[in-house]
This record gives sequence, C-alpha cells and structure tokens, in this order.
Amino acid sequence: MKPKVCVLEDDPIMLEHLVGTLSSLGYQPLPAGTVDEALALVRREKPVAAVTDILMPDKDGLNFIMELGADRPARLVAISGGGRLSSDAILQMAKGLGADATLVKPFTVEDLQQALTGGLGDA
Repeated sequence: MKPKVCVLEDDPIMLEHLVGTLSSLGYQPLPAGTVDEALALVRREKPVAAVTDILMPDKDGLNFIMELGADRPARLVAISGGGRLSSDAILQMAKGLGADATLVKPFTVEDLQQALTGGLGDA
C-alpha cells in the first residue's frame, strides 16, 4: 500500500503537478483545494505526510498547520512562491508553527522527495 500524502494547493495547475509528482515518487496523493477540505482528508485518511501551500485566499497554509492539532501527519512540508511577502519570511513562519521542511517554488522532484523523507530515503 502506498503511503498517503495530503496535498493542499489552491492553484489547480500546481495541484495537478504535485499530484503527478507524488504519484511518480510512489505516494498516494490526497488532493485538496481548501484548508477545510485538507483538514477533513487528514482526519479521515491519516496520511503519513502533508504538503501545503502557504499563500491562499480565505484560510491559508498557516491556518492549516495550526488547525491540524493532534491529527498532524508525521511529516509536514510547507511550500510557497512568495507573494506580497518574501517566501523566506512566510516559510519561516510555517517552520515556527511546526513545518518539518520548507520549499520555495519552483522546486525539483528531488527537493520534494527529500523534504518528505527528511533526507532519510523512503518514507
């Protein structure tokens, strides 16, 4: 059985790309376009990891990280392409809230794999 990874991304093109990338890495992606959808998926499916975009309309990835609580997956990866604030500042906030790894868009498949495994190989 493939390890499940929740993917929270509001951009449909980026979400599709992440789903394809995770599938190629041997994961079972659980795509979500909103924080509430992702929280429901995490609580129902119990994934081993979650990848969350940070800047989104309404609730954002920081809300997602804070609202996970006891349902937090073993690995939490925050991603951002920046926006009004620099990616570094936003990703530092995500790290402070509990993200295990952060990636600045665009990132490589290898970067994503390493972020998901903590550099330890397979999840």
